[in-house]
Amino acid sequence: MPSVRIGMHCRVTSVVVPREDGQSLSSPPWANDHGHNELFIPTPDHIIPGKSPLQYDKKRHYYEPHHNDAIHGTYKRAPCPALNTLANRGFIPRSGKRITYENLAQAARDVYNFGDDNIMVVLVPAFALHPNQTHIDLDQFADDRVQHAINCPAAPARLDREIGNNIDLNTTLLDSLLSFSKDGETLTLEDMAEHHHLRHSQSRAGSKSWQFGNSDATCALAQYTNLVGVLGRHGKHGLQTLYVEDVKEFYTAEDLPNAMTHHIGFQIMRPFPSDDHDGRDIEPVKALYEEKPGCVD
Repeated sequence: MPSVRIGMHCRVTSVVVPREDGQSLSSPPWANDHGHNELFIPTPDHIIPGKSPLQYDKKRHYYEPHHNDAIHGTYKRAPCPALNTLANRGFIPRSGKRITYENLAQAARDVYNFGDDNIMVVLVPAFALHPNQTHIDLDQFADDRVQHAINCPAAPARLDREIGNNIDLNTTLLDSLLSFSKDGETLTLEDMAEHHHLRHSQSRAGSKSWQFGNSDATCALAQYTNLVGVLGRHGKHGLQTLYVEDVKEFYTAEDLPNAMTHHIGFQIMRPFPSDDHDGRDIEPVKALYEEKPGCVD
């Protein structure tokens, strides 16, 4: 598997994918499937081009929540509410086990309308770091192999793997995120940026071997920006209005909020500058942020 070693881990440049028929592919099976997204590059003033109602068969995709390792390991879950929601609603196997990459990619297109560049941020490293697997379990998105690739420090509402439980929701961290709302009703991009800076500082202080390179930053920041893409709807901040109650429901119930709308077209990836290097902290040590009194650091 060709790769380029940068810093403390490898950035994958291409992968060889085994198929169930014994043949191999030079790229992941979803790589040439562009889905149904209209290409759109957001700007700070125009982050989402449109919204439409999210429609799906609620009888088929009924809500059935499970926690990781529930019923003696029968169910597996990820450190990501978006992936867990797909399992809780049956868009991917409800057990969270033996999921094909094609199934995951198509479910992300259908439910969240993620562009393939966004989907591949997670699935390409997952495939490369779990070689010779045509299927994956949701808890493998948090195992040792994917640290600093798709499971990162400074997640909004999960602890770092080095610090504690990095799969299950940490309600203290979620309360901290919600507290950054300046109006008590919505979360702006500025609110989330300020919360990220807090999580960056907390993670740095609690880690014995701190690392926050490009892959970490992409992973951590995508968790905030994808909240806007998934949950943002019409409101006081335009199409990217993110309501506190929607965020709380998405994280705690790991379900689709009733008011959820479907965003149209989204692209978040940018090439890394040529002088950037993974493995170093690419963010400043100190950052300004606001937090309401009574929140726990």
